[in-house]
Order: sequence, then C-alpha cells, then structure tokens
Amino acid sequence: MAQLIDICNRALAQIAAGQIADLAEGSIEAREAARFASPLLAELGEWADWSWARGRLVLAELANDRPAEWLHAYAVPADMVRPLAVRAMEDEAESLPLAGSAAFPWQDALPLAFLCEAGRIYSNVANAALVYVRRVSDAAALPPLVARAFELELAARLALPVKKDPAAAQTLARAAELARQRAIAADANLRSARPTRYVSEAELARAGDAA
Repeated sequence: MAQLIDICNRALAQIAAGQIADLAEGSIEAREAARFASPLLAELGEWADWSWARGRLVLAELANDRPAEWLHAYAVPADMVRPLAVRAMEDEAESLPLAGSAAFPWQDALPLAFLCEAGRIYSNVANAALVYVRRVSDAAALPPLVARAFELELAARLALPVKKDPAAAQTLARAAELARQRAIAADANLRSARPTRYVSEAELARAGDAA
C-alpha cells in the first residue's frame, strides 16, 4: 500500500509539478500538498460505507438524557465517521448452520434500532456494540482503487494553488469523480450478498437422511 508522500508525488506528477521528499520542506508543492492531503484523507470515510474501513466496538454507556425515548445512551467512538448498525452482545454460539435462508448474522434480519445524535448513540440494547465506518488516518490502508481516486482528487485540488491551471483542475476533478465511483462500485461488489436459494423441506429431509 502506498504511503501518503507517494500519493502526493503522484498527484503532483498529474499536474506536471516537482516532486517532494517531505511534506515539511519549504517548496510550494510540499506546502500545498500538506494543506490538502490530510483533510482529503479524513474525507474518505464520507465517500462510502467502505468494507475496509469498518470498525466494531463495545460502547461505553453514558447517563441517559432521553429515558422516555431510549433505554440506553452510549458514547460515540472517537474515530467514528458514520454508524452502521448496533449489535447486541450475546453468548458464544455453540452451533451455527453452514447454509440456509437465515440472515448471517441473524441480527441483520431485524436491524436493531438506534439513533446517533449530539455525540451519543441511543439504543434499547443493553451492553451494545457498534459497527461503524472509521476515520481514515493512514494512507497505507487505502486499497489501490481508492488510492487512485485519492490521487486524482488531490491533483485536482493542487492544480490551482501550485500551477494556476483551472482547466487542469476541472479535467482532473472529472477524472477523480469517475475514479471514486469505480472504487465505490468495486468495494460494493466485494461485499454484496449472494442471493439465498430456497431449500425446500423435502431437500432438507433428504440431506438429513444422507447424513
């Protein structure tokens, strides 16, 4: 995976600007790359519900200031960009089916209600865990297609302050949008659920007899 300085240099190459060895050096390329790269990295979590940026955390309970609406209030994780689902903490399973029509995990079949508001997660689930999109802070974690979209978006933002080239900025912005859509689609395809095939009771009975 690419380091941030590598992506910055590729973005600078897109606008025919000089390369840099460090974001702290005194060149205009380094100064502008340092100004735009970190905020853009933080924005990545807003682009999509990335599978590679998901986290799961048992939530810390807070005093519930909305007891008429929710049974529990929890602190929002410090690195959260967007909450996805609340999970109830349960005992370890002793056995689970290998296949079938049930949702995996079963809590997906009936999503547990929650509200994220004013820095708190409200839920009726005791000892809840949260599935969420984490804030991206390390460029080395970016998959190749996401790194490419990041590179082009950064180049679009650098074209004006570094090269004073609005035409290049517009062209790169369009290329960055296409690269972003491609990265989002690729990630969605990786985690898309396979359609469940209905298994009749007769088939299940035959499978039991065969066993």
